Amino acid sequence: MMTTLVVYYSLSGNTRTVATALAQRLGADIEEIRCSRYTRSFSGFLRACYDSWRGYLPQLEPLQHAPSRYDLVVVGGPIWAWHPAPPVRAFLRQEASRIPAMAFLLTHGGAAAQQSLREMEQLAGQAPTATLVVREVDIKNGGFEAAVSSFASTLQKQQAA
Repeated sequence: MMTTLVVYYSLSGNTRTVATALAQRLGADIEEIRCSRYTRSFSGFLRACYDSWRGYLPQLEPLQHAPSRYDLVVVGGPIWAWHPAPPVRAFLRQEASRIPAMAFLLTHGGAAAQQSLREMEQLAGQAPTATLVVREVDIKNGGFEAAVSSFASTLQKQQAA
């Protein structure tokens, strides 16, 4: 039986919503990437955008689950300033070399999805087994469920092969 971990970063709660739905469909363990550098305030927003734009990798809190113990790790987070959020990039830089297979999940308000997926692949040093990109508007109106179901089915079929 293959094991799956869904690990994600979410400041606004959008990525958390999608990651939780995915983990439930997969019967996967779930872990939130924690980083105290960013807050839901105007100054926090400016810091997040600036750090994302300049490629800053923040300090992360220790994880409860060891990603290296899983057959597949789904790495998720938002796009900030046309890049994956800095905590997602920091996670990939720290953990990717010890993870046998990955899939990527991104949430966004409208831009840079393909560029951000390529950046995650470069940081991971491996191609993802599958990717899912969900727009914020679809999260807000509940229109993401079919995409999550399809993504989960794809991952389950790959694991069964």
